[in-house]
Amino acid sequence: MPTGIGEKREQGQAVLEMALAVPFLLAFLFLIADMALLGYSYISVTNAVREGARCGAVGGTDAAIAARVEKTSGGLANFAGVTSIDRGPAIGDDISVTASYDYDWITPVGLIPGLSGTFAFSKEATMRMETTPPYTRGSC
Repeated sequence: MPTGIGEKREQGQAVLEMALAVPFLLAFLFLIADMALLGYSYISVTNAVREGARCGAVGGTDAAIAARVEKTSGGLANFAGVTSIDRGPAIGDDISVTASYDYDWITPVGLIPGLSGTFAFSKEATMRMETTPPYTRGSC
């Protein structure tokens, strides 16, 4: 006839194992969410820079390019905006637009030795000038 003493010990062991495993599982889930948000930020900055380069390729001014990049950045919180616009003076020359972004980790990645709490990256897009500024038929 079972007395229940062994069953109580096994239940206690299961609770202890669960208590030890839950923090690691939660950290892993938050890390997955963090990586997804980093991917979203990376794609948003890439798209914004391409939109800015396209705006400049059709004759947008530097102010119009910066506004277009800011508008299409996806509402990123720490978006530094356009860091450089480099263009040639003639049709057929290249225009390059560069923007940077500092991603703040949700998980405490900064506690790992050698890593910081932010991940900085910059993106550049280059297109060929189709017309020279200013673009007079509306905004780009």
